[in-house]
Amino acid sequence: MKHTAFRRLFVASLAVAAALVAPAAASAGTPSNDDFGTATTVTALPFKATQDVGEGTAAADDPTSCYSWIASSVWYDYTASADGFVRALPSGVGQQPFIAVYTGERGALTQVPGACAEWNNGPSVTFPVTAGQTYHIMLFKQYAGAGQPATLDLATVPREPNDDFAAAAVATLPGTFSGDLTRSSAEPGEAAPSCDPGADHSVWYRYTPDRTRAISVEARSRWSPSVTVYRGATRDSLSEVDCKSAGGGDKRPVFTATAGQQYWIRVADDAEGASWYDIRLTTAPALTPNANSWPNIPSVFDDVSFSPNAGDHLGRPLVGGELKFGDGTSVRLTSNTQVTHRYAADGDYRLEISATTDDGRSGTGFQTLHVETHDVTLTGLSLPSQARVGQTKPVKVSVVNNRYDEKIVVSLRKKAESGYYQDVGTLTQFVPAGGRVDFPFAYTYTAADAAAGQAEFEVTANIDGRYDGDNHPVDNRLTASTVVRAQSGARAS
Repeated sequence: MKHTAFRRLFVASLAVAAALVAPAAASAGTPSNDDFGTATTVTALPFKATQDVGEGTAAADDPTSCYSWIASSVWYDYTASADGFVRALPSGVGQQPFIAVYTGERGALTQVPGACAEWNNGPSVTFPVTAGQTYHIMLFKQYAGAGQPATLDLATVPREPNDDFAAAAVATLPGTFSGDLTRSSAEPGEAAPSCDPGADHSVWYRYTPDRTRAISVEARSRWSPSVTVYRGATRDSLSEVDCKSAGGGDKRPVFTATAGQQYWIRVADDAEGASWYDIRLTTAPALTPNANSWPNIPSVFDDVSFSPNAGDHLGRPLVGGELKFGDGTSVRLTSNTQVTHRYAADGDYRLEISATTDDGRSGTGFQTLHVETHDVTLTGLSLPSQARVGQTKPVKVSVVNNRYDEKIVVSLRKKAESGYYQDVGTLTQFVPAGGRVDFPFAYTYTAADAAAGQAEFEVTANIDGRYDGDNHPVDNRLTASTVVRAQSGARAS
């Protein structure tokens, strides 16, 4: 049953508590309508009766579809004299009595859909009645004991004036409209919404726009009702424009209303969810399309990822559009799916994002993407082809700067016996854009180098002050080796 998952879990725990604390019922004060078979007959409405239900008992076959624990109950029977709606309002001192309405015979009772008022659904119930049908009304409590007067108030209530399609209320823009879905029904052959075909307690509104514009319909109630928008001149010629199911969260119907065209708004819910509601018609907000990009500041070596968004405050999805990258190229958009693009040159690019949502609204947004590339290249590692132990020889490294003036940090390392490179020295120099600068080092060769037969060097270049470094680091490392011999007249061990 809809909206009852939490309720059933909650009442199960209460049943255990009630069983522990409920005192035994006293037979001396048992109400005359304590049993289903001795129900009080209600002959006419309005009807109001007060009695102490705390000394009632719970029969073994009392139905529990409305609540899982019953300590005391009393019964009323009402046979409807005409089709319509009846409101049953229970009240009492202290604990609020619960109420449930059934049809059928003892042992085979069927709860009237939605006719259950308990912890999370009350305090009253309104239910449709059919002429000649008998309705069995159970007033009950979870704790027995004398001194629990309760009142049952029954009255007929009018159906909603816009219950039928032909009596649809006129809606204006902007406008707020209210009603009670418990006092409504669905006509035979009434259009069923595609998103919520079980929503059969409905009311209708009619809207004819004086000019073309996008319209938003916001609905609020206890459970958030189903709202469906139709287009057409008659009930038999309706075509669905948009639909939001009951309990559909923040989603709301949005549609482009054409001037002079007739639109119909159906607000509905099923019997369990039907309640008081409000709907509000407003002009739908304009789209502000945008695209999130990564990296934030890309280079010409990056494939930039763009995540397009319709920029809709109502959350409707992007279904079409175009992303212009600002360099003369573009891509068609059919969803929010990520797209990639690589720029050929640095600069500021004006992105143009056009988007259309599934309700027909369109918009265009603009933003600027800055492309900046930092790239230096190691063009040479010059060292002697051979050396002897104890000799100090120069090591020269050349750096070319391809983009902007930079401070470059060059590190020289030599591979140790462990196989890892160890620092020999580090130099930092300014390298102008488009320039080439040599970084001079010197190294004294050791007996360990001679024992290994060579000294293997690694040189790396990094841009000083940039956390993300060089945008093209593949040319920022070089390696080379020098053959090392023992000193003249000595043999390597």
